[in-house]
Parts: sequence; C-alpha cells; structure tokens
Amino acid sequence: MGVIEFFKKIIEVKDNDLSFLNVGDIIWARRYKTEEEKNKIKIGHQESPYVVIKKKKNKVYGLQCTSNPHQEIEWKMIYYPLGRLNYDMQKNSYINCLKEYELKEIQFVETIGKLNEYDLNQLKKQLYILINSQFQIKPSIEKKYLDYKIGIGDIISLKNYRYYIYSYDDKFLYTYRLRNRTRKNMNILINNTYYSFIFEHTEKIRIKSKYELVDTFNTGEIEVINEYKEKYLKDFEEKRQNGKELRIGAIIDYKDKMYYVYDEDDISLFVYQIYTNSISKPNLADIQIKGGIFRTFFATTTIKKENLELNGYKIRRCASDEEIEYNKKIFALPKWQRATERKKIFNASILSGKRNIDDFVPMTILKNENNKKYYLVIDRKENIIEVVNINNMGDTFYFELEKEHCPFKYYRILSKEEYDIYLSKIKELKEMIAMFDK
Repeated sequence: MGVIEFFKKIIEVKDNDLSFLNVGDIIWARRYKTEEEKNKIKIGHQESPYVVIKKKKNKVYGLQCTSNPHQEIEWKMIYYPLGRLNYDMQKNSYINCLKEYELKEIQFVETIGKLNEYDLNQLKKQLYILINSQFQIKPSIEKKYLDYKIGIGDIISLKNYRYYIYSYDDKFLYTYRLRNRTRKNMNILINNTYYSFIFEHTEKIRIKSKYELVDTFNTGEIEVINEYKEKYLKDFEEKRQNGKELRIGAIIDYKDKMYYVYDEDDISLFVYQIYTNSISKPNLADIQIKGGIFRTFFATTTIKKENLELNGYKIRRCASDEEIEYNKKIFALPKWQRATERKKIFNASILSGKRNIDDFVPMTILKNENNKKYYLVIDRKENIIEVVNINNMGDTFYFELEKEHCPFKYYRILSKEEYDIYLSKIKELKEMIAMFDK
C-alpha cells in the first residue's frame, strides 16, 4: 500500500467514525448526505430515527423509522412497531424492514436509545422471515447478523407441517400444529392473515431439530391466540363429552347419506358409506359405532373438508376407541371374510344387547322392561333423556337415567329416514297440542 493510499484510508475512517455505535442502538440522523439530497426532501422530514442493524468493515448500517407506515403494505413483516412510551419518543414509530442504509458520520445527530432485548430479538426474527420470503423487496442482511432466539409465539416449519410454539425447555419445543388449509369455523384472523390451529393435540419437537422459522407473533397477538385457544378447547371438550366432534370414528350425515370417518388429513376426510343394520344385502360387513351395529360395503371415498363447510353436514355420534380398533380390523380383512367375522371379534356382552346408559342417545330405540313397550330417544341433555312411545306418538316424557334402576334396554338404532319420519310426526303433534293449550 502506498503512503497516499494509506493516509486516504485513515482520513476515510476518521471522517466516518461511527464505531461507538452498536447493533440495536436507536439514533437520530439526517436522511441526506449532500445538499443536493437535502433539497429533495420535504422540510420536517429531513431527519428521522434509525436502528443500527449491522456493522461491517468499518461501516454501519441502519433501518429507517417512520411514524406513518404505508397502509397499502399489509404484511406485518414489513414494519416493526416501537411504542413511544418504551423509548421516550414523541410519536409511535415503525422500523421499515425493506431496506438497510449505510450511515455516514455526517448524518449522525445523537443517540436516543437502544432496543430492549425482546424487541431486538423479535426484529431479527422478522427480518429473517422477510429475507427468506417470496417478497420482491427485502434488505441485504447476512444471516450471521440475525442470531435470533426461538421462543413462545413463533411458528416453525418441519417436514411440510407448521407448528406454533406455546412453551419450551432445554430439550423440547411444545407445539400445536397448524392446518395446511384454514377451516372456516376453526380459524383466527391475526394481522390480516387467517390461521387454523389444532389446539386439541400437542406435539413435542426436539429443540435441535432442523426446522425453519416462518412466522412470529408479538405479545399482544399471543394474548389473542391464548384467548381463542381457551374458547376453542372449551367448545371442543363439550363436543367430546357429547360425542359430537368431527374426528376419526364419527358418523356424519352429508348430502342425505351416512358416512363413517376412518381417516383424515388437513384437507380431506376418508370415509365409507354406512347403512343401518336393518339393510339386508349380500357382502355387507358389520361395524360398531356408539354401541350400535351398522353395515357397509367398505366402498371408500374422499370428502374435502371445505366442501363439508360449504354444503353443510351433521355429526350423529362417534365410535369409542375400542370400536375404532374393531372397525379397523374388519376394514383390513379380505372382502370375502368381512361379512363373516363379526361373531369372532364382538364381545358377547355387546351381542347380548346390554348397553351402558351412556349409549342411550337420539335415534336409539329402547325397550322398557317394566311395561314391555318400545321408546325412541329424541333428545338428551346430560343424564336426562326425552323419549316417545313409538306406538303412541302423543306419549312423550323425560326420564332421568340411573344405572342401578334403569328400566330401559337397548333395542336398535333407527335409520336416518325412519328417524326423520318420527321427528316430523312428533313435531306435528306438539304443534297441535300447543294450539289447544292456548
């Protein structure tokens, strides 16, 4: 290196000596380096805050802040908010993450603060997500400057699935999986984006796994998610207790047919059509659902979950875990064997007609052992059932179930067509009685 070049380098470093600044510092600086640049900027906008984001080869780079973010850019990764009370500012400010600026000493006015540890970590995560996105405009910041720490509120991608982190320890991330497609009645809107969480199942992921950070939520958004989670899980538990959640083992009414759900993924239900045990046709196999026997040809089909939402459906009941396993065994048999295997697998107590009173649900016909009459269950709430004498449609009453003194014995399940006919008759009778009571 020549003497002239050596002294030029010393002068350049001296003239641009911002080495006292560190990543995370908030400074007040001029938005121009020359008088020509200054004249192009409106008065009142010639200075603004900057956040130092990297230092490289005696150069300092910052992200510019603004109090008026462009509203047409809706993706939250573009701006990171800074509350004025947290940083003693006159206005709330937003860090523009789209472009980094090389800062010169001539621009520097004063240091006005430093990002707290939380905001700096969140900003690094937001920049990392933006840089790895398909967004056309993005800053030029090497990954080594974005050494973020994973935490609660982050969404990661692993093996084509996304997971929301709700807790973690030294070894594991504790997560909820997200559906690949949002479900209309199970989604939550956060910052102009819909998310669909599977809160009913938790999954544990090793913290050293090769996952990718794809989204992150701030404390306010995490609080919104937690409130939604509490409501979702409460509703889910109520449906589970009533045997009415959409899951493997459920019977659904869809387009005037009954289907049994034998498998599912984020997009589809895998089902086969089922019939009541009163149907008598060759090659039918028997399956068990909620204590009742149904029949099927095991003709499988796929129903898109979004089509269920669009066309409407109803969950009748759900099989128990033991029944699901039994149905899997029958499903796995060769076709010629399915129709003859029921007696080998069914428990004798099930075949004898004995049922737990938990199985006395709508669509079930019961026999009263005291008067030898048959009754149809048309409604149930907790341990109270509403039944109607199927020989005398005007004879309806409520009965409180007691396991030791229950006079009813399970008889059979009605088909949907039979059940709808009975309900129609009962409705007509109740309307007629209501007219006479006036």
